[in-house]
Amino acid sequence: MGLFRAFNWIAATIFLLVHMSLLAQERPARIVFSTSNYEPYVVNTKGVASGVIPDIIEEALKGSVFAPDIIFEPWLRGEHALKAGKVFACFPYLKTAERQGEFVFSDPLIYFFPKFFYLKSRFPNGFEWQKLSDFKGYTLGGVRGYWYEKQFKQAGLTIHYVTSDKQNIEMLKLKRVDFTLIDELVGWELVGQSFPKELASYEVASKPESSAAFHLMISHNYPNSKAITRTFNLGLRRIVENGTYQKILERYQVPQGYSVAD
Repeated sequence: MGLFRAFNWIAATIFLLVHMSLLAQERPARIVFSTSNYEPYVVNTKGVASGVIPDIIEEALKGSVFAPDIIFEPWLRGEHALKAGKVFACFPYLKTAERQGEFVFSDPLIYFFPKFFYLKSRFPNGFEWQKLSDFKGYTLGGVRGYWYEKQFKQAGLTIHYVTSDKQNIEMLKLKRVDFTLIDELVGWELVGQSFPKELASYEVASKPESSAAFHLMISHNYPNSKAITRTFNLGLRRIVENGTYQKILERYQVPQGYSVAD
């Protein structure tokens, strides 16, 4: 009887060791992503990522052999790490011809609609525009390295560049700039954070500057980059089709027009 129990114990131990070994082999590989705080798309809570796009990434890779490891760093530092192959992807980024020459892009994650914010006291009758030349004679607040830098220069506009959208919202309040171009969701989020009692003081021109989609901007040089990209895109398609994607947008109160599912 004692021999039988000893045999069972040994068999159970071997089974447990084999099972643990298999689990170790199946543990997802950690894939490094770089981003910066950009609410509601990306939320940094003491170094822990949440928000629309981190949640999309998490769900798209769920059940695969890859798992996201999202780090926060300044945009330009993230881009340098991307070029060096130290991170798999930076997000959120727009696809441009210049960037496509250096990087790969995922399928679209979500649309965004940048609009010109201004103070109602500066333009009490509102402000609407048709072409960028309509902003000549005014000072615009911009962020160095953003997508609009080249076209603003070509249009001959006067731009005061800073390092963040938050600074531009504050510059509007101080009347040091007349307009700043920010994604509408991000802009209102920043106004609410910086001046919660003065939301009514701000307004946006109704016409978006553009309508494009955010993507993962992906390194050619990161190990297994092609396989990770393929897995992510398949996972993104899956969560769009099964409704998980829509639930994420609803969680962050993102209007339906931003969805890539339509």
